[in-house]
Amino acid sequence: LTSATGRRSTRRMLGHVFPLGRRSNEGSSHRVQKPTSTAHGPLVLEEKSRLSHSMIWNWMRAFYDQQGVGAWSNGIVPNFVTTNCCIAKMYANVIFGFLCDVFSPAGMEAFHVDPSQPLYIMELGAGHGKFSFLLMKHLLKMKEFLPETKMKVPFKFIMTDFTENNISFWQNHPSLRPFVKMGLVDFAKFDAENDMEIYLIMAKKTLNKHTMKNPMVLVANYIFDTLRHEAFRIHEGKLQEALITVTSERAFEPDVNDPGLIKRFRPKWSYRGVSHKDYFTGKQADLNPILERMVRRSALRNASILIPVGGINCLRNLIDLTGGRLFFLSGDKAYNYENEMKGLRDPHIAIHGSFSMMVNYDAVRYYFETRGGFSVHTPYQDGFKVAAFILGADRSIVKRGRLNFTMSLKSFGPDNFSTLQRSIKDKIEKPSLKLVLSLLRLSGYDSDVFYKFRQFLIDKLGHPYTSEKIQQDIRRDIVEIYSLYYPLSKSKDVAFEIGRLFMSMKDYKAAQRYFIDSIRDCGEHHVTHYNLGLCYNYIGEFASALKSFDRSLEIKPEYREAREWRNRMVNKLGQKTGR
Repeated sequence: LTSATGRRSTRRMLGHVFPLGRRSNEGSSHRVQKPTSTAHGPLVLEEKSRLSHSMIWNWMRAFYDQQGVGAWSNGIVPNFVTTNCCIAKMYANVIFGFLCDVFSPAGMEAFHVDPSQPLYIMELGAGHGKFSFLLMKHLLKMKEFLPETKMKVPFKFIMTDFTENNISFWQNHPSLRPFVKMGLVDFAKFDAENDMEIYLIMAKKTLNKHTMKNPMVLVANYIFDTLRHEAFRIHEGKLQEALITVTSERAFEPDVNDPGLIKRFRPKWSYRGVSHKDYFTGKQADLNPILERMVRRSALRNASILIPVGGINCLRNLIDLTGGRLFFLSGDKAYNYENEMKGLRDPHIAIHGSFSMMVNYDAVRYYFETRGGFSVHTPYQDGFKVAAFILGADRSIVKRGRLNFTMSLKSFGPDNFSTLQRSIKDKIEKPSLKLVLSLLRLSGYDSDVFYKFRQFLIDKLGHPYTSEKIQQDIRRDIVEIYSLYYPLSKSKDVAFEIGRLFMSMKDYKAAQRYFIDSIRDCGEHHVTHYNLGLCYNYIGEFASALKSFDRSLEIKPEYREAREWRNRMVNKLGQKTGR
């Protein structure tokens, strides 16, 4: 297989030995105090601030606003665990169950459903949009099994983010256009911590407590861990507030608003006693019962506690907007149980391009329970957690949703799948073809999983002893994979790799289509045009083959294999080379 770096092996096909082109990877209102420093100490940017008021949250917003989709497509912020087909299918199953509950006779009465209006499913902080795309794909597959309503599709999807950069990306993404044309998806600029209404850009309509006719499904993955928190500890049964001092490892910082400070700031913590009865004021006063409950728990005599105040601000506003009818499905790095918060330790801020903090799902659970709601959680304390918080009806109404949560998430969840696929890739030196195909199918035909094993599959499926049945099965798998492919990074060209796979199976007509798609989605590359020329040659379209080899040489004149094949095409067509 020829690579863009010049390495080459050969494969015999249709009586000819030719190099199959293979590419290498390429391509707040808080007042900030004046920074101070001492002769022997670090540069102090902020001293003894309440955590939720700290300057670090402004850096977070600036980071995502500046980076846009590049935060994920460039690999700065990890995201596989929440943007693959497996988790999308799990969430779709849970949401499907809830939709069945809502549109049942008992559900329509309990949730006060208007069957002539859609139920909105909203992703909070949709980022690059891939998860929304996958979730919509899976939900549409289940449409025919939903209870009948007055609407052809009883739900509409809303993709939200606070930065217009991401919204512009979605509006121009070819994979989302069919959903826009169907009227199934809309976009909204939404500040999770502050906004109380949702303006739908496509429909030119505002959703508020007067226009929202039905319950809402809210989905948030790795969002609450990046919204504002307050930090406390309980020391010998007494509540203390954690105050953050922000320092820089540099001696001078010219711009204290630079999100690049995320990489080099260092937090220091101090504590002072506070009252759990009136710590929070105004609308946030409804958080004081959470603090009071924790202080009074004998098991938490010494404990370290985070309260996701930004996330709960969002929930408070959406509960008001929906008239108290909310199904909140969330995945995050989180504490499900109060015993996970035992012990005295400083709050941990994890740095990974941006930063994040552990989410206290136990506090969110209690917040819903005090309003008559309930929740279900994945049971394990280690790894990525998923929870569903329900408000507007009791457990007896939400049976299918709870059942599907249990069946889809409790025994084998998103974190388990992520670990499994990574272990097969990294720990098993020579996996069998059946193992890799089983993983691919377990993933829900995820394009990233295919990409990780692409060379393995190309080598195996091009082997002369690979059965026709397996080749036919992989053709079916590829159709599924490609239908769920969401182009995001030009350096991860799935269409190109599928084309190479079909070439290895000598299916040049199929391969041709994927190389053309590769050029459309990821741009021109000399190897893509070279492979396309090979495909045209083996289906007898020699003039098209010549054009492809010519284009390859225009992009990279020194590409020897393309020149050799161009000369062959010239000879076949009876033309003079002219080069």
